[in-house]
Amino acid sequence: MDILPDKKKFIQLAISSTRIPVLGEKRIQGIDPFLVFQELYKNSEQSFLLESGKGPLATAQFSIFGGSQSRLLKIFKKKASLYENGNLKTEFKTITQAFKILNFESSLKKFNYLPHFWGGWVGFVGYEAGVLFEKLPLTSCKNIPEISFMEVDSLFVYDHKTKKLKFILSGTHKTKETDYDDFVCEIKRVWNDVRRIIKKLSHGYQNIKKERKPFWSVSLKPILKREDYITKVNKAKEYISQGDIYQANLSQKFEANFNSDPFELYQRLRNVNPSPFSGFLKFNDLILVSSSPERLIKISGDKIESRPIAGTRPRSMNVEEDKALSAELLLNEKERAEHLMLVDLERNDLGRLCKVGTVEVTDFMFLEKYSHVSHIVSNISGSLLPNQEIFDILKAMFPGGTITGCPKIRCMEIINELEPVERGLYSGSFGYIGYAPYLDLNIIIRSIVIQNGIASFHVGSGIVADSIPEKEYQETLDKAAALVEALS
Repeated sequence: MDILPDKKKFIQLAISSTRIPVLGEKRIQGIDPFLVFQELYKNSEQSFLLESGKGPLATAQFSIFGGSQSRLLKIFKKKASLYENGNLKTEFKTITQAFKILNFESSLKKFNYLPHFWGGWVGFVGYEAGVLFEKLPLTSCKNIPEISFMEVDSLFVYDHKTKKLKFILSGTHKTKETDYDDFVCEIKRVWNDVRRIIKKLSHGYQNIKKERKPFWSVSLKPILKREDYITKVNKAKEYISQGDIYQANLSQKFEANFNSDPFELYQRLRNVNPSPFSGFLKFNDLILVSSSPERLIKISGDKIESRPIAGTRPRSMNVEEDKALSAELLLNEKERAEHLMLVDLERNDLGRLCKVGTVEVTDFMFLEKYSHVSHIVSNISGSLLPNQEIFDILKAMFPGGTITGCPKIRCMEIINELEPVERGLYSGSFGYIGYAPYLDLNIIIRSIVIQNGIASFHVGSGIVADSIPEKEYQETLDKAAALVEALS
């Protein structure tokens, strides 16, 4: 095992930095990081896995996982609290004051031996968090906070390019020579646990076949009947014809009793529907199982990116029919117009954060195929203005326009009127905010929430003036197919 940096370099770095990460790494081929994560954190109250099962190496290079028993920032019903080791530490007077906890740390140097995320905050921003940034008629969820982030100062990163597993410690104000010795001691202790797990996995543990049973104990059922969803689509079209909005994303919710293993459910979902922005997140009794294809926002240094998705067609088992569906999607005037409108919306949102003239569409209207559907995707980037805080970034970008509509605020008002239940985590964001200026948040779609013995998910469709309600309803079922298969 290699340990970086060495003691001499650590002492040198300590002169100018209050946080110096130390890592232990070893080349390990043929492991599934998810299985290591499962073994290490299956009994943890707070844990996370961030990974990509699809896409270029730039997206899929790292699997990141860990847990936390240190600080937890939670905003629930507009009240912000900071917990340390499970105990209430601070109740903030204002939301903006609470968000300062999540800001990038300014005193950090660039450490060339580290991956892009080596410590910071991991968690979610729920859809109803929109009330923290704009005046909106949204009702807080009964059991789901608007925002919940755990501080992560120790984590694992598996590099799929180099086949190296890294364990990283990044405690603040631990910059003495004795602190380095403590870091090394802890790294060696954790690696002993990892060796035992890898040995267990290498002896065929991962190949043990379990009897496959459905996860739900009663039939999966929608909150809305088909005719009710169609009625709401027609109501949204009335708002469009009256000039209130151009497009709105209307969702419906499905739920079922759940009494099985969430880790197994995630494993099924990642096998059924590999996606670029997947992950597993646990906050005590709240669990998110995600196979999202969509990124809300990524920040790397002063570069900021968004990756909107709009336009959907089902896949076909027949190769020629599948090609025809893809071609029709890319050439469809309605889908192209809707996608262009939402790209413009994201460009406008990024323009609030970026230097003038730097916002550009780097990839426009390319096709991505998933297990059950195909999508039209674009990528937009810009150069971030200096001294942007996390609150400002989320205020400009959250939630993504592709899952609200255009204009965003009015669409959210209409969604609140037409959808019978709160969205909760659906169409919110899940990911990390680094100590260093790195951030990556997905959009929570194609995801299952487990809480209080219930598994639930939302699926939506973008409604425009010439939408056919029956087809929009069918689109929600097409998007639900991978989730239903994972649960079946």
